[in-house]
Amino acid sequence: MATVGMIDKTDKDMRVWALLGPHRGDNNQVLALAEALGLPFEEKWLSYNQFRRVQPALLGATFRSVAAHARAQLEGEPPDLTISTGLRSVPVVRELRRRSGGKMRAIHLGYPRISPRHFDLVVPTPEYPVPDAPNVVRIPFALSRLAADRAVDPAEFRALDGLPHPRRLFVLGGPTLYWELPEPQIIASLRELIAVTGRDGGSVLAIGSPRTPPPLLAAVEAELTQASVPTFMAPREGKPSYRAMVEAADELYVTADSVAMVADAVNTRKPVGVVPIAKSSLGRAVMKITDRLRPGRRLRPRDLRFFWESLKEHGFGGTIDAPRASDPPDFTAEIAKRVRRLLKQPPERAKAGRGSGR
Repeated sequence: MATVGMIDKTDKDMRVWALLGPHRGDNNQVLALAEALGLPFEEKWLSYNQFRRVQPALLGATFRSVAAHARAQLEGEPPDLTISTGLRSVPVVRELRRRSGGKMRAIHLGYPRISPRHFDLVVPTPEYPVPDAPNVVRIPFALSRLAADRAVDPAEFRALDGLPHPRRLFVLGGPTLYWELPEPQIIASLRELIAVTGRDGGSVLAIGSPRTPPPLLAAVEAELTQASVPTFMAPREGKPSYRAMVEAADELYVTADSVAMVADAVNTRKPVGVVPIAKSSLGRAVMKITDRLRPGRRLRPRDLRFFWESLKEHGFGGTIDAPRASDPPDFTAEIAKRVRRLLKQPPERAKAGRGSGR
């Protein structure tokens, strides 16, 4: 039995909305928690208009930034709980909470860009400059759907038949505000992996993400094509899926830009190597200035260096030369338990609409 305000609701009656957007990694975190709760939930796919560029603190509580065709799904009675991530969802969550009279619970994953007091629970990873608060729970890496026991269609593995073990999977992310994936550096890392495979046996697999620049994908595919070891490059769309590739691999090597994909890799409990990336021109300039003026403080909106330091501290992941397997706690299940406890407590209605969040 879950208690919301003065009304008792069974799990079946609870209304949970998973607010989804344009980024697969963000969506997977939201869905991971929604699935782990064990409650029925609805996926709300949101698209946004030009107001998405306005900071959440300035927009306040509103649906104004949601594209007209996506707005209808938000009308009517607000849910009992929202799970969100990314700054674009923040005004939507605040408006839903306002319409609920403060009864709706709100969980935000990552960095909302406003005070945590606007949510019942904020779950950031180490790279985000979220201030400490009683409702902030920091975890070493992103929530992962791979922690769930969801079977992959056996047909997805057919393209991989015949590839010898150990299968080493090279997973590519993409550039961020302060970091880039220089083609020569990434190809050099791939060649190291191919050399290890040539020496120790096995095969090399590779897969990109929606953020991976097409020229880099082409360069990786060309390198694999001319390699003297068995290789396979996953198509940009279609099968085998990312999940199937991860499951089929014996070792995983992930570019350091992707917090979500590193989390997926570590959660497999297989050996993981984090592939180094390079500072962008903007990153070099900003880090030089910020590290001098604010030493030890995180860059905004996120500072991947703190994420990498957390991986090192906890022993999650190694290098191409020395991949490392670990047995991390199931952070998704732990956060789900906390949310279930939260749903049994009376909501603090005064939170709704309080302050500007600036």
